[in-house]
Amino acid sequence: MGFFGLFLMCGLSIFAFRVFMPRDFLTAYILGISVAFLLSAMFLRGKNHLRKYFDVAFAFFLAGFVSALQQVVVAFNWWSGSTVSDVVASTVFNTILVIIPIIALTRIAGGSMASIYVAKGRFRMGLVLGLAAFMFFLVTSVQGATSLFAGRDVSFERVLLWMHWILLFVLSNGVREEVWIRGLLLPRFESFVGHRAANALQAVVFSLAHVDVRYTPEIFVFLGITFFLGVAFGVLTQKTRSLLGAILFHAGADVPVIIGIFSNL
Repeated sequence: MGFFGLFLMCGLSIFAFRVFMPRDFLTAYILGISVAFLLSAMFLRGKNHLRKYFDVAFAFFLAGFVSALQQVVVAFNWWSGSTVSDVVASTVFNTILVIIPIIALTRIAGGSMASIYVAKGRFRMGLVLGLAAFMFFLVTSVQGATSLFAGRDVSFERVLLWMHWILLFVLSNGVREEVWIRGLLLPRFESFVGHRAANALQAVVFSLAHVDVRYTPEIFVFLGITFFLGVAFGVLTQKTRSLLGAILFHAGADVPVIIGIFSNL
């Protein structure tokens, strides 16, 4: 329980507590958190009896570091977010900002790709279950976008016109958030609190990371759904030892979200 509470607070300090920060201090806050985790990781690595805690501290540093990178980019206002192409371009660029540093610094620190679940794993199982979930959300996307994400004049005809943008957005976002949460944090949590508690822990962090979203009027319903989706993504990752299935599942769950957003631009 001690590790659970400690890791929960560390995760929320990166992904959720930002909602309480004044906008002018947000970048400084995230950078400060990242530096604190980096210094902690360096200290732990230098002590033989504490070295087993290095990986989790370094994972929190990476999570905070890529969050800070994104925050710096937001300050430049390169994309207005007022068009479909702007929304997609911003998402793709943010994915690059997250994925490259996590993979590169994980390898530099001595970790393998498998250590962040970027591995083949049980490929067929992940592919089949991920695609099945994706197709379910795609088929129900019009209803989901209308009922939960304030979709306006949504129809399958409009969705087809957006399909190439939708696929680019959801796959990019799915890759980013799965590597960021499930890949980076879940295996580190497992080492200290076990598989089930680790999955619940990452799902809480994942859900509360969405507390400040503005694309749904049903925020509490959305956070509840996001928690259970986080659990499902985590179970699939643990069962397949790969992020493939979770990425496809996550991408499908994002389809009604982005349809609702596109319909309001």
